[in-house]
Amino acid sequence: MQIIICRPGCSNRETTIRSIQFFTIATVVLWLVVCLPLAVLYSWLTATSPVAAISGSLLFAIPLAGWMWFSVQSSNLYFKWPALQLIGWTTVLISALFASAPLHLFLSGQSTGIIALCFWLCLCLYGVYAANKIHNKHLTITNDRLTRAYKFVQLSDVHAGSRSRAFVQKSIDQAASHQPDAVLITGDLLDSSAVNREFLTPLQSLNCPVFMCLGNHERYVDLKSAISAIEDNKTVILRNQSVTFKGIGLIGIDDADNTQQVARTLPDIALDHSLFNILLYHKPDGWPAAVEHGIDLMLAGHTHAGQVWPFGLLVKTQFKHVSGYFQNNSKSLYVSPGTGTWGPILRLGTRCEMTVIELIPSA
Repeated sequence: MQIIICRPGCSNRETTIRSIQFFTIATVVLWLVVCLPLAVLYSWLTATSPVAAISGSLLFAIPLAGWMWFSVQSSNLYFKWPALQLIGWTTVLISALFASAPLHLFLSGQSTGIIALCFWLCLCLYGVYAANKIHNKHLTITNDRLTRAYKFVQLSDVHAGSRSRAFVQKSIDQAASHQPDAVLITGDLLDSSAVNREFLTPLQSLNCPVFMCLGNHERYVDLKSAISAIEDNKTVILRNQSVTFKGIGLIGIDDADNTQQVARTLPDIALDHSLFNILLYHKPDGWPAAVEHGIDLMLAGHTHAGQVWPFGLLVKTQFKHVSGYFQNNSKSLYVSPGTGTWGPILRLGTRCEMTVIELIPSA
């Protein structure tokens, strides 16, 4: 992860002001997500006045924000890991507190606190389990523009860096077990500058081609080094370009912080409209433009389907198509909830997934 406070051209004064603003907002958010839930649980367990506990939690917000800032910015995965897990676990605690709060009507505060604590731990343990189990999502698409059957496996948001090399190996082994014609990766294969060529060597064990588009997290690290590490492991990165693979058109477009990225980039890419065309683009917000330009199937990711409830509610305010399969006449979109996880290794209300896509001629 890279936090950009000010774009090139900002004055030192503007950078300072934006840094202060960002740090202030981050402190408030961390207090709400981390300090406040822990303070409420503490007050229940110890029969302390909630007002006193919550007031005391304010003292920890600023040093916590400072620690989080340096941890998340660090390229040291072991230094970064505890900070990201803390955010995830306390987010789950919010759900446990809301679910347990009605018990106050029948039980003492301490009893309610013990139940909330046990419920929290159970939810977190389940969340860790869910984050490490990769489900196979089978998707069959028939189309009269196909001349033969194909099988592809979509991986998305593996997040090597947040996730270990062992998880990358597990993802690749599971993808290989489906014996696909090709593996298609829709961005965010990695999210740390500490991920190098050796970290991604599991990709070399695949006995099929691998095609990929860049996601936002490849942009947030050293992009040149990230591309080198990926391409050195038998993976073709499609950067605003198209290729023909066994009679299928494959197009990849670089992720950008612009909802019009697909609309402004597709017209400059040479497309063979006699072929069934598949677009790899990290975010799902480019689908209307893909349909307009005759793309038969668009594969996306990015949203993680919210990853940890209730973040999915926030994601829905940003994207119309958060997760799943969508159709517009004969055109299709599939938004993966992600093969891995970013930040905390937790899933709550969502699941890790690889998509096994079978394309079959209509007749």
